[in-house]
Amino acid sequence: MIDRDLLLNAMREDRELRHKLRMLDAVIQFDLDGESFDLHVRGGEPVAVVDASDAPSATISAPRSFWDRALVREPARGYETLSVGGMHGAIIDAPFHDLAAPYQGAFQRMFVVLREAVAGKPERSGEKVEPYRSTDSAVGRYAFVRNGDREARVYYEEAGVGPTPLVLQHTAGADGRQYRHMLANPELQRRFRMIAWDLPFHGRSLPPIGERWWEEAYRPTKAELMDWCVAIAAALRIERPIFLGTSVGGQLALDLAAHHADRFRAFVSVNGWYEIVSRGPYDNEIHRHPRTSTDYFASRILAATAPSAPEAAAQEVYWVYRSNFPGVYAGDNDYFMNEHDLREDGHLIDATKTPVHVVTGEYDGSMLFPQHGGESVARHIPGVRFHELPGLGHFAPSDDPVRFCEAIIPILDEIVAASSNF
Repeated sequence: MIDRDLLLNAMREDRELRHKLRMLDAVIQFDLDGESFDLHVRGGEPVAVVDASDAPSATISAPRSFWDRALVREPARGYETLSVGGMHGAIIDAPFHDLAAPYQGAFQRMFVVLREAVAGKPERSGEKVEPYRSTDSAVGRYAFVRNGDREARVYYEEAGVGPTPLVLQHTAGADGRQYRHMLANPELQRRFRMIAWDLPFHGRSLPPIGERWWEEAYRPTKAELMDWCVAIAAALRIERPIFLGTSVGGQLALDLAAHHADRFRAFVSVNGWYEIVSRGPYDNEIHRHPRTSTDYFASRILAATAPSAPEAAAQEVYWVYRSNFPGVYAGDNDYFMNEHDLREDGHLIDATKTPVHVVTGEYDGSMLFPQHGGESVARHIPGVRFHELPGLGHFAPSDDPVRFCEAIIPILDEIVAASSNF
């Protein structure tokens, strides 16, 4: 049985939840499959936890089997958040545009507060907010980049004095800020010349020059995204770099390995998939709808950070997503979910000539689908190396940067040591 007084007190004392509930008047029902109760919220304040009513404003529900595994101090993979728990039957039943989208962060946080009220707070990685402060010396620049008949003013940051170039590709709808800790890591600085760019439409890179982007939605193709990566590397005169990308960048690493391997020394796909298309098409129009709050996808992004990641770093992932232009995430996600498919062109990857490493966090969603995710890349394509990173998640370079750097440096060292053979 849930201690209702304890839960209400936890809800009232959680400053993040109260901030995310601001201006809300609602009755939120929790259906634990055998135990139900209502949380009353007035003016953004939790005021009561009472017996379940017949007509709540919204309901958070799941089978008992989910709650038994989710309401523990260290939940297993797939039970750590409401959004990931969807595959186990966790549901937020609420009017989408009026409640579920604008208050998505509140729903996700209520689940966390409930779990911690029942089981206690989990341990997180060291909370040192700026772990590489003394070596944080990246320099930002702009370059005009031609890609066929298109041209864009592209922003990039650079750090490191090592002999081997390493380019860093950001995730969907985000930008190179995600790699600021890698750029500042002194061990990586000694080994590599690192470049983190913002693709056109992202971060400080505006849309291509002369294009009337305000008249249409952003809908890049796989070929377009690959071509920008090749064009930026060429414009910056980066000779055969190692390409490391995360999420969408991880998909791009694999697609570039299939179609542009001659331009790169090696590929590191962080949380890339073999294919995700067979799970069914994903309609990103929900993220383009004028009434869909940008908090909807950004809060689900926050929910995809690793449960043990330093809190400030995880929240920074959320900040970066909220600060990019609406609709850009949807366009990149079209490619991530619906166009990347190595069943079609994975046979073009020759990992004996250009090394390919797939690096997947323990808490990345792809680990729940081994027949489609990173493990499957290595299983289907000869020579591809697969690495699972314990405790890390989908946004490992940015939400737990110290642990990610510790894990990725040996892999990069292996690539450099072997590169003379390729």
